[in-house]
Amino acid sequence: MNSKTSLQPLHTSQIGATLKYDAGPLLDIGATANRLGCSERFVRRLVQERRIPFVKLGGTRVRFVVSDLDTWVTGQRVEPRR
Repeated sequence: MNSKTSLQPLHTSQIGATLKYDAGPLLDIGATANRLGCSERFVRRLVQERRIPFVKLGGTRVRFVVSDLDTWVTGQRVEPRR
């Protein structure tokens, strides 16, 4: 491989997808649990029950997009009774 040839990551626009993905870094289960202030076991349960948005990488690896987590948390808000 010469110095002018380098591998470039494929962007969704290059592979014909209609969605553009530029959401930044993905969080693993530990980082997600830390961000939400709960246990890793609870995050795994949310994933198993499909109650939280996640990205599946390969067979069993799951990751979380920070903006998806923020949106999900906002949607979980319960307003007080008046």
